[in-house]
Amino acid sequence: MDGLGQDIRFALRSLGKAPGFVAIAIATLALGVGVNSAIFTIVNAVVLRPLPYAHADRLVRVTADVAGNAPDIGMSPPELFDYRDRADLFDDIAGIWPIDANVTEIDQPERVEVLLASPSYFSVLGAHPALGRVFTPDDNAPGIAEVAVISDAMWRRRFGGAPDVVGRKLRIDGDWYTVVGVMPPEFRHPGRSLRTDVELWVPAGFISKPFGKPVRGAYFLPGAIARLKPGISIAEGRQRLDAFGRRIKAEFPGDYSPRANWTPRLIPLREDVVGQTGSLLLVLLGAVGLVLLIACTNVAGLLLARASARQRELAVRRALGSGRGRLVRLLLAESLTLSIAGGMCGLLLAIWGVDLLVALVPDRLPRMAEVRIDGAVVVFTLAVAIVTGVLFGLAPALQFSNPDVLASLKDGRSPASSARRRVRAVLVACEFALAVVLLVGATLLVRSFWRLQQVNTGVDANGVLTARLWLPQPNDPSLGKYAKHEAREALFENIMQRLRMLPGVTGVAAVQSLPLDGNRGGTTITIDGRETPEAATQFPAVAVNLASQEYFELMRIPVSRGRGFAAEDSPTSTPVIIISRELSRQYFPDRDPIGKRIHFGGPRSTNPWMTIVGVVGDVLGDRLDAPPRATIYRPLTQASSLSMGLVVRSSGDMSRLEQVMGQTVREADADLPVYAVRTMKAIEATASAARRFSMRMLGGFALLALTLAAIGIYGVMAHLVSQRTREIGIRMALGARPAAVVGMVVAQAVRLAGAGVALGLVAAFMVTQLMSGMLFQVSPTDPWTFVAIGALMTITALIAAATPARRAARVDPIVALRTE
Repeated sequence: MDGLGQDIRFALRSLGKAPGFVAIAIATLALGVGVNSAIFTIVNAVVLRPLPYAHADRLVRVTADVAGNAPDIGMSPPELFDYRDRADLFDDIAGIWPIDANVTEIDQPERVEVLLASPSYFSVLGAHPALGRVFTPDDNAPGIAEVAVISDAMWRRRFGGAPDVVGRKLRIDGDWYTVVGVMPPEFRHPGRSLRTDVELWVPAGFISKPFGKPVRGAYFLPGAIARLKPGISIAEGRQRLDAFGRRIKAEFPGDYSPRANWTPRLIPLREDVVGQTGSLLLVLLGAVGLVLLIACTNVAGLLLARASARQRELAVRRALGSGRGRLVRLLLAESLTLSIAGGMCGLLLAIWGVDLLVALVPDRLPRMAEVRIDGAVVVFTLAVAIVTGVLFGLAPALQFSNPDVLASLKDGRSPASSARRRVRAVLVACEFALAVVLLVGATLLVRSFWRLQQVNTGVDANGVLTARLWLPQPNDPSLGKYAKHEAREALFENIMQRLRMLPGVTGVAAVQSLPLDGNRGGTTITIDGRETPEAATQFPAVAVNLASQEYFELMRIPVSRGRGFAAEDSPTSTPVIIISRELSRQYFPDRDPIGKRIHFGGPRSTNPWMTIVGVVGDVLGDRLDAPPRATIYRPLTQASSLSMGLVVRSSGDMSRLEQVMGQTVREADADLPVYAVRTMKAIEATASAARRFSMRMLGGFALLALTLAAIGIYGVMAHLVSQRTREIGIRMALGARPAAVVGMVVAQAVRLAGAGVALGLVAAFMVTQLMSGMLFQVSPTDPWTFVAIGALMTITALIAAATPARRAARVDPIVALRTE
C-alpha cells in the first residue's frame, strides 16, 4: 500500500507539470465517460432496474392471439374468471381496462384516464396507498363499485393536497364516486394506457352494467395483470397456460372456432412495459461505448507521446534498479489518476446530460419518471473509469517500461521502435474502424428517417387542428343523456356548426379515429356472395371508423370510385359504407365493389347488411412505417361513438384556434372537456418521434466519433513529423521537393485510415444486421451508405493530415540537421 501511495503521489506531481496534457486528457475522458453514464442512467431505469413492485419477477400480463389477424387481442370476462378460479397458476389476477372519463362539478371539466380494474389489482402488485386504503374484497361489485383511488398528481391538482381527501366525492361521467385512497407519487400503472398516466382507479366486476352479459369472444379487456405462484417460472407458466387454453377450447367448442386459432399468451410484465424501447436503448448504449473506446485510443496516443518524451527519465529509473513491473505500475498510476479524474468530471456531465436526454426522449417512452442518478450509475461510472484507465494506459506502460538504457542516457531518447510505430498505427486504425461503425449506423438511420418523412399519410395535414371528445357514460348507460345515437349525432352537429362560425375556419368534420393517432381496433366481416370455407385459417378482418359527411373533402382524401357520404344517408335509410383502397384491393381485386354488401361478424351473424357506395384513398392509422389497413367508414348520421375526434381546417392563427376550441365545445355542453388538442402536423411528428430520437442520438455520437478520430490521426501524424524531422531534413537536403514530402506524410495517413476504414466496414456489415428492426425501406447493408462513409473517412484523414504535412514541407534542412 505504501508503494501504491508513492506511485499516486508521484503521478499527481508528474501530471501537475503538464497541465495542458492533463486538461486535454481529462476533457476527452469526461466526454466519453459522461455520455456513457447518461445513457446508462436511462437504460438502468427503463431496462435493468426491476419494476417497483414486490417480487416483480413473478408479475405477468395475460392476453391472447387469434390466428394471423390479431395478436394481443386481450381477453373476455369469462376467460378472466377461468384463469382466476380454475387455472391453478396464479396467486391472483386482475383484469384491467383503461378508459376516458370526464370529471365534472368543477370550474373546468377535465378529461382523466381511469383504470377499471378487478378489486385484486393493488394486491397483485403489492402496492400500498399514501393515504386511506386501496381496494378490498368488499369493493367487489358485478358492474362498477363507486369508490375510487386517485393518483398523487390528481390529489394535489384537484384537492390541493388536502389531508382530509378520503371520503370526499368526485363526479365522473355523471356518477358520484367516494375517494378512499391516494397512491404515492412514485406509483404508476405498469402498462400501456390510452394517452396519459392513469390518475384514477375504480374497481369493476365486468359482468353487469355497463359491461353487459359476459360473453366469450367479447375481448374488450386489454388483458390482465397476474402474479405467478411461487416456484413457477415464466417458461413453465407459459406451458401450463397453453395447456389450460386447450382445455378451455375443448370445453367450449362453439365459442372457439378452429379457424380463429385462439391461443392465450403470457408476457413478463417488465418485458410488456419496456417493449421495443429496450432494444433502442441498448443500441444507443453500444454506440456510446464505441465513443468511449475512441476517446480511450486518443488518450492512449497522448500517453504514448508523453512516455516517448520521458524515455531518459524512465531509463534512469531502470538503471537505478527499478524493475519493469515497477515502471508499469508507475505509468498505470498516472493513467488511472487521469481516468478517475475524467470519470468524476464525466459523472457531473452525466447529471446535466440526463436532464437533456429526458427532455429529448419521446413522450411515450416507458418508465421515464424513474430516471435518476443512483448508486448503480455511480458504480457504473467508477467501473468504466477504472477499466478505461487500465485500457488506455496499458499499451504505453508496456511499450516504455523496458527502455533502451544506453541510447536513452546517451542522447536523451532512443529511436522509435517498429513495435511502437505499429502500436500507434493500430490505435489510429481502431479509432477509424469504430467511427466507421457509428457513422454507417447513423447514416442508415438518417436515410431511414428521410424515407419515413416521404411516406404519404393519405391526408393533407397543412392547416388542420384536431381535438378529442369523450361523451360521458354513467354506470347505467341507459341513464346517460348521450345513450342514444340521435343525441350523440345532434351534439356533434351542434359543435361542428359552432366551430364553422369561428374566424378563419374553412371546414369542420368529425371522425372516430384520427390518422396516425393509434390503432383503430378491428372486426371480422362477411362479404355477400363470397364463400368462407370452414377450413379457412382466418376471417377477413378490417378496421372500422366513423366519419361525418365533410371528412374526406376536408382531409383531402380522394374518392376514387363511387361517392362520399351524402345528406340522404339518414338513420332510416339503407346502411351504407365507404371502403378504403386497401380493402378493395384485398377483397375485391377483380371486380367493382360499388353496390356489394358487407356485414360485421361471421357468416352466421345477424348484423345488418351494409352497401358499399364509395372507395377512398388509404390513410395511415397506426404508424408511418406500417402499411395502411383495410378500413370501413360508416357515416356519422347512421352510427356514432362516445369517443370522437374533431378536425378543423383553418387559414388563421392555430394557437388562437386552440384557445377558443374548448370554450366553443362547452357552449354546446358545459360538462364536456376538450383534450388532446394538436395540429395534424404535430400528430405526424409524434408518429416518427422514436425514430427521430434514435437518429439524433446515434447521429450525434457518430459526429463526436468522427471528430475524435480526426483529432487522433492529426495527433499521430504531428508526432510522426516531429520524430522524423532529421529524416525529412536529409531528404530535403538531398533534393526532395516539398510536394514529395507532403505526399509522403499524406500517403501514410491514408494508409492508416484505409486500414481502419476497411476493418470498420467489415464490422459495420455485421453490426448493422442488429439494426434491421430500426430501419425503414433501407437495407442494413445498403452499398451506397458503405461507400459514402468510406469516402468520408478517407477525406477526413486527408484533412487531418494536411497541417502536419505542410509543417513537414517547411522543414529547413540546415536547422533540422544542426538540432540533431
